[in-house]
Amino acid sequence: MLPRPCNAYYYGGLPVKGARRKGRLWVEGEAVCFDVPEGKGGERVDLRIPFSRMEKIFLTRDNYYGTDTSLLNLVFRDPDGKSFTLRFAPVTIIPRRRIALQKVWFDFLSDTLNRPAGDAFRLL
Repeated sequence: MLPRPCNAYYYGGLPVKGARRKGRLWVEGEAVCFDVPEGKGGERVDLRIPFSRMEKIFLTRDNYYGTDTSLLNLVFRDPDGKSFTLRFAPVTIIPRRRIALQKVWFDFLSDTLNRPAGDAFRLL
């Protein structure tokens, strides 16, 4: 089942200025889309990552900003073959819902990465 579009914080990992900025995360066709508008001192992030270019997803913890946040780290390759790790966290105000939202996104991305290469992507 596809996760619902949601707000997410960008925590870095890409060669753009400005970290920890709020953006939007969603699935469109065969790709994960992530958009963060320009901010004070930060460049715009507009990603469309095809499932075929994703390599690995793993969790890390971040206590720096005063909240116990699980960061999703998505390793992918750009069209030139260069590897990047997008660090982000789906967010919502209520802690229990935030944990559930992060779990749904992590499970979806894990299942997508572990799916055999020949399987077609199905919307349930």
